[in-house]
Amino acid sequence: MKRVVIGTAGHVDHGKTSLIKAITGIDCDRLKEEKERGLTIELGFASMVLPSGERVGVIDVPGHVRFIRHMLSGASGIDLALLVIAADEGVMPQTREHVQICELLGIERGVVALTKKDLVDEDLLELAAGDVKDFIAGTFLKDAPIVAVSATTREGLDELLAVLDAQVALVRERQVTGIPVLPVDRVFSIKGFGTVVTGTLARGAFTHDMEVEVLPAGRTSKIRTIQVHDMDVETAQAGMRTAVNLQGLATGDIDRGEWVVPAGVFETTRLLDARLTLLRRPGRGGIRLYLGTAEVLGGISLYTVDSRAAGRIRLKTPVVASYGDRFILRSVSPSVTLGGGVVLNPHPARRFSEEVIRDLMHDDPALRIVGLAKDAGLHGISRRRIDAVFADAGQKTEKLIAGLLSSGELVRFDAANDLMVHGMYLERLKEVLLCGVKQYHEKNPSSPGISREHLRSSIQGGVDPKLFHRVLQDLIRKGDLSESGPTIAAKGFSASMASDHTDSLEAIARAIEAAAFAPPRVAELAEQLRLPQRKVMEILAFLCREGRLVRINDELYLSGEHERALRERVREFIEQNQALGPADMKTIVGATRKYAIPFLEYLDRIHFTIRVGDARKLATARGSS
Repeated sequence: MKRVVIGTAGHVDHGKTSLIKAITGIDCDRLKEEKERGLTIELGFASMVLPSGERVGVIDVPGHVRFIRHMLSGASGIDLALLVIAADEGVMPQTREHVQICELLGIERGVVALTKKDLVDEDLLELAAGDVKDFIAGTFLKDAPIVAVSATTREGLDELLAVLDAQVALVRERQVTGIPVLPVDRVFSIKGFGTVVTGTLARGAFTHDMEVEVLPAGRTSKIRTIQVHDMDVETAQAGMRTAVNLQGLATGDIDRGEWVVPAGVFETTRLLDARLTLLRRPGRGGIRLYLGTAEVLGGISLYTVDSRAAGRIRLKTPVVASYGDRFILRSVSPSVTLGGGVVLNPHPARRFSEEVIRDLMHDDPALRIVGLAKDAGLHGISRRRIDAVFADAGQKTEKLIAGLLSSGELVRFDAANDLMVHGMYLERLKEVLLCGVKQYHEKNPSSPGISREHLRSSIQGGVDPKLFHRVLQDLIRKGDLSESGPTIAAKGFSASMASDHTDSLEAIARAIEAAAFAPPRVAELAEQLRLPQRKVMEILAFLCREGRLVRINDELYLSGEHERALRERVREFIEQNQALGPADMKTIVGATRKYAIPFLEYLDRIHFTIRVGDARKLATARGSS
């Protein structure tokens, strides 16, 4: 069985459904309204065995302009187009639009059926055939065979089947090695089985009992049974009309236009970068994007990259997309086909970049991976994301990534999550960190350095913590930066106060030294010296690092000498009296309660004393020296 789907195309009432019934024996108009009106509204599905014995799927699409949405839903699964043109009417508006759509979707082969042969004489039939040849000359059907047929008299049907058979043999089958994706075009329920969805498997293969999810809804399920051409199978492969019985889901849980995919592989998106083929420029009224079997409203921004049309599409509802997926664009009002395109990046992370798009349009698949990594920036890109974007590449991706890692074009910085970054961002991040530390020193010369978290948060746009750590450690190992406790400093840097603050520094040190155990608070120092509190705090911190002062709390500081005296007096008192209370502290340092309590809390904090009820005891037998 060749994995090929034949699909009709053509104007309304040109006999598409009648022709399919004549060659397959199946009436694709299953709705009561379709039979009453003689008008195809919904997609129709059938299968047939060709003269060679090959069985193929068949999709019959509506021809009326009002049902173009349904036509597009079916056209996404077609491999071989059967263009139907009535001999008594010739080429009509929907004939042209359907051919444009097939071309934009990348359908490469087709057959033209000149129907209703029994309604015209030989001269008119010859004239109609000539008009059709002129019409298809500039399209993908330029070499397509034209077969005159009548579904009523069955004249020409054997020839049509032989021609279809020959063309099917030339069709390239879809990728089986990729990650499976089933765009849903029909949802129904079968008594005793439950919910069934159908579609043309776009790539990969589905197997019995596979864990799947329905996106964008996010509902998970398991494949209970699979049918291809009404026969139970263990595996369905790309290009097959596939019916999947999903466990635990109701028909109301799934809509046409959603995707059935392996669980945990794909992420939905509202943003796409794409290569475009435009028939006309979009207006201001927005666009409708047709991708798989979905129809989604959105907007588009147009660009030109190396003389080729490209665009960024913003969608109002999420879709599932991978590199190379084809889509159709139509205007919202009036409803006309604008063109189509091919998805390049289904998850753009940054502003539209010509450099990234140029890489993604390249023939070299390794450069396409590079383009994705460039777009991901300092956040990096996971192997899982790369696999999902290039869903049809299969195991080729692993070899390509290995080569890029070996050359240094990509750098893996998180082995657990298989995260990679483009090599140039590693070098840029090193420069950013060195520059950030330097700028911090210039603004804060009295500070010993910048904290890790402050340095990381200063990076514009953010950076993955593990990448930050990797690059920082590289710089520390090379000696470009140094690390002391929580702070990072540049090579050779030592903290110092600016010369114009030397007098203030000494004044603060003298004031605190002279006040002994009743030092002035920060606000009082700022007022006395007529300095901003921020500057006083900076000087106090510097004096603490120099060992001249000790911080008691945010408001109080003692000279180093008085802090040592405080500890010695407390030790002696506790050794003689077994414990020390708040009132005792006031006595031994000759200070009021507003100082005594902070001193007690400070000694607790440094583990010199330990609180037992309201009293303090030495934290060790002899206390801390």
